[in-house]
Amino acid sequence: MLDVSVLPAFLLAVLVILATPGPDMAFLVATGINQGRRAAVRGAFGVTSAMTIWVLVAATGLGVALTQVPAALDAIRLAGAGYLLFLAITTWRSAGAAPAEAHTVPDVFRRGFLVNLTNPKVALFFVAFLPQFLGSVQERPFAQILMLGLLLQLIGLIVDITIGSTAGLFRDAVLERRRVRLALDAIAGTVYGGLAALLLLGVAR
Repeated sequence: MLDVSVLPAFLLAVLVILATPGPDMAFLVATGINQGRRAAVRGAFGVTSAMTIWVLVAATGLGVALTQVPAALDAIRLAGAGYLLFLAITTWRSAGAAPAEAHTVPDVFRRGFLVNLTNPKVALFFVAFLPQFLGSVQERPFAQILMLGLLLQLIGLIVDITIGSTAGLFRDAVLERRRVRLALDAIAGTVYGGLAALLLLGVAR
């Protein structure tokens, strides 16, 4: 049995988390600006695919165990900070270069996957917050969490494609302006670096 009475509150929570800027959004915007709409869509599918792992972690009860081990959450934050720092450096190094086309960057799906997998905001949402929407389904929550997780993935994919495609459209408008590309790449790299710093500060606290 599934408890659909929790859906209004759940959908509201989903909208809040998707509207909050974070590594996923920064990655998709940067990808759309630097590599175009097709690459941003690939990145969006990578981000969504990584959510499948968190859905299974929450549905199988591993999420509860994860929240009891602070070192595990710190490890996720450190991994996320390291990968964001890597993206910051590569973005800064290529700032102002001619934008790459989607077919020249086959790793964009993998990058989206890793960005989401090491995103502590997503991890905490799935392992700590998602189980709060079990409703009347407490003893056998697998199907309920699976339903909620798949719903979140679908909505997230739509939002991510929209964000990345919008950034790609903007990229098309300034494609020939090297100074603008240089500024946008510098901003993207700074955002990646800033997010990495925030994650490291979260671990140090």
